[in-house]
Amino acid sequence: MDYRQRRRIKVWGKAEYVEGDSALIERLRIPGYPAKVERAILFHVEALSENCSQHIPIRYSATEVEAMMAPLVARIEELEQKFVGE
Repeated sequence: MDYRQRRRIKVWGKAEYVEGDSALIERLRIPGYPAKVERAILFHVEALSENCSQHIPIRYSATEVEAMMAPLVARIEELEQKFVGE
């Protein structure tokens, strides 16, 4: 889910647990990865769907909201000072 870009992809399929297939494990092994790989899970994708962005809300982090609000907060403080001084 990408809330900022309002994108979502749904993936339907089945997972297959594989153990004891040394040829497959070797094909999937990452060169230089130090752990011993003993099993794998293969995902068989059967369908994909990109959803309409209409129903995905845009979400912002607290830092992003603070940055967007900073000019408004500054303007409010400016106006408060102006009216308090009168």
